[in-house]
Amino acid sequence: MTDIFRLLRLMRPWAGWIALGIALSVITLVANVTLMAISGWFIASMALAGLTGIGFNYFTPAAMIRAMAITRTVGRYVERLITHEATLKLVAHLRRWFYDQLEPLAPAGLSKARAGDLFSRIGSDISVLENFYLRTFAPMVVALIALPAFVALASYFSPLLGLGLAALYLVAGVGLPVAVHRLGRKAGEHELQLQSELRTEVVEGLQGMREMLVYGQQADYQMAMAKRSDALAARQKGLANLQSVSQSVIALSANFGILMVLLTMIPLVSAGAIEGPILPMLALFVLASFEAILPLPLAVQSLVSTRMAAGRLFALADQPVLAPTASADRAEQMPQGVPHIECDAISFRYPGEKTSVFKDLSLSLEPGSKLAIVGPSGIGKSSLINALCGFWPLDSGQILIDGTPHHTMSGDQLRAFFAVADQKPHIFNATLRGNLLLANETASDEQMLEACNIARLNDFVETLPKGLDTYVGEAGSSLSGGQVRRLSIARALLSPSPILVLDEPGEGLDPEMELAMLEDIIAFAQQRSIILITHNAAALPLFDQTCDLEQPRG
Repeated sequence: MTDIFRLLRLMRPWAGWIALGIALSVITLVANVTLMAISGWFIASMALAGLTGIGFNYFTPAAMIRAMAITRTVGRYVERLITHEATLKLVAHLRRWFYDQLEPLAPAGLSKARAGDLFSRIGSDISVLENFYLRTFAPMVVALIALPAFVALASYFSPLLGLGLAALYLVAGVGLPVAVHRLGRKAGEHELQLQSELRTEVVEGLQGMREMLVYGQQADYQMAMAKRSDALAARQKGLANLQSVSQSVIALSANFGILMVLLTMIPLVSAGAIEGPILPMLALFVLASFEAILPLPLAVQSLVSTRMAAGRLFALADQPVLAPTASADRAEQMPQGVPHIECDAISFRYPGEKTSVFKDLSLSLEPGSKLAIVGPSGIGKSSLINALCGFWPLDSGQILIDGTPHHTMSGDQLRAFFAVADQKPHIFNATLRGNLLLANETASDEQMLEACNIARLNDFVETLPKGLDTYVGEAGSSLSGGQVRRLSIARALLSPSPILVLDEPGEGLDPEMELAMLEDIIAFAQQRSIILITHNAAALPLFDQTCDLEQPRG
């Protein structure tokens, strides 16, 4: 239950909305129970008045019935309005909170996470938590407030009735939900796990659709998805059957309540201890009071999925930040312009690995100079860039930016120095223009087309009927791998960041076109520092200095 208490603490900023929604739920419930009870008393009293010819003031009870009907209708509407508004605020708060916890973990802390699983947690797990207030917390609190009051009212007329009603409430409102929880816990946990796996497979299947079709694996994928779907449907059917049984038990308990009213009240009516219309009033009162118990089995069953979803979110959010940076308010203030970069005997290895990717590496990048980092694939060129950007922590040594250790800067401040065109850039499901404007929202069409021309993407853009306003699809699905790389380079060129980092920018191009592109990039970014990662030695004469990682270190 630790995760549930932690979730409740996250709900604290919206305690006023939550309390108001619960208060309105109680008012609506009481109005409905009162409406049913007074209606029973009124109908019976009118019938007796007609039989006996005794005068009867029906204006007051009629007015009360009308008032309770209006209160129930208006209360239900306002209650739904408030509770759903509170839910939307809670979900927005949870999503923002989770992103704030997740953002410092990227990319090092999320390197082993599957993209589909992250998507499931951000989307579906938080959607599960949005039901916690409406389906779990509010119904339990409402029942906890209302049921003792109902028992006290029944006890006023007959202590025996109050005692019997309390026993029924305990059976239907406590014993039954506990039984439902125990019987459905494993099925509920399995259901959430299957839903998560299904969403993960769908996301990753969509991302790899082209490769799947090329290799003819779509039939196997469809079969695996159908198998998971059938397993999920079977679990959901079992839980639905359990809910149906629980609702039937509650209805049976309500009928037992009416029988209890008859057994306890008929002798009192016969003895003249109470008036006859009290009997139908209490019968309908007891029947209506079980409205507070109806949502409890579902509330307890939902608690299983809520606890699992909260646990999955908190488990990810509580991971330690592998490459911590200073908070924005404590970060060192940096001068403007192109900085001097110095790596002072830095060493790095990935967590869990015994061998260092590089060890005691030192280099210096003067403002405006061009550095080429060379070496075969897997030697640590991209790892060095990740260390420079603060994505991975160093084992030893330090990186200085204008003499300031880079770990004393905030993450945003540090990464503002670098415009990176990496090997696996993320392309958003937007237009070419939208993806380019991420780097510089004030860039004009002329600047964007110039960047595309330098990146050797302009010929492709000119063939598109909508040009820069062409949508590229999820992860750039309508683009080839080379076009995605070119778009990433154009985006980096548009960025105002003073250091341009190019990770294998010529992949997919012939050597002559790669050299021509690099010459244009250097001419375009004369005032900026450039770091090139490459295994192509032909490009080295264009650069001021070279860092060779050919020999593994450590």
